[in-house]
Amino acid sequence: MAGTIDIHPSENSNWRKHKNACPLYRERWFPCNDASVGEPMYQVFCMQGTPPVTWEEQERCMHSKSCCWRHAAAKEATAGQASGSAQASGSTKSSSTSSH
Repeated sequence: MAGTIDIHPSENSNWRKHKNACPLYRERWFPCNDASVGEPMYQVFCMQGTPPVTWEEQERCMHSKSCCWRHAAAKEATAGQASGSAQASGSTKSSSTSSH
């Protein structure tokens, strides 16, 4: 039951956006599930194809209302590397000019 998706979640009204979650996060609930036999309560789908795998990732998805936390982390890492290399090249230039 939970392993198959017949209609893409973006086209299916059974998949819902969560109020405070990532705009790419979708979930559908199974109200008639039988937890005693291992049926899930709900299923999660990520429109990016990277659904949360751990509880920590799901928490991050649930609290990233404006954008995907993975995109934000990648942007921060790229910005940090760019500023780090700019600072390193700036310090190299200043040390080479002061030695002349």
